[in-house]
Amino acid sequence: MKCNIIRDVLPLYIEGDCSKETRKIVEAHIAHCRECHELFELMQNPLEIEATSMDGTEDIQEAGNDVWRRYYGRLILKGTGLFIAVYILIIVIALLMK
Repeated sequence: MKCNIIRDVLPLYIEGDCSKETRKIVEAHIAHCRECHELFELMQNPLEIEATSMDGTEDIQEAGNDVWRRYYGRLILKGTGLFIAVYILIIVIALLMK
C-alpha cells in the first residue's frame, strides 16, 4: 500500500477508529516502512505546547478569560441598569395611578 494512504489513515488507526482489515494493513505497512513507522511513533506521543501570548508575558487562556469577564461584566451591568430603569418606571406609573 502507498505511504500517502497509510499516512491518511494513521490517525484513525491510533485512535482505534478503523476496521480490523485496515488495522492489519496499517500494521503490516508500518512494520516494513521506516518513514511511516517513525511518523506513527511521533503521532502516538503528542507534543505538549504551552500557550503564551505574542509578547510571552501572559497565558492565552488567562487572556481569553479576561475578555469573557469583561464581556459578561458589561452584560450584567446593562441588565442591571435596564432592570432598575423598568423598576423606577413601574413605581412612577403606580404613583401616578393613585
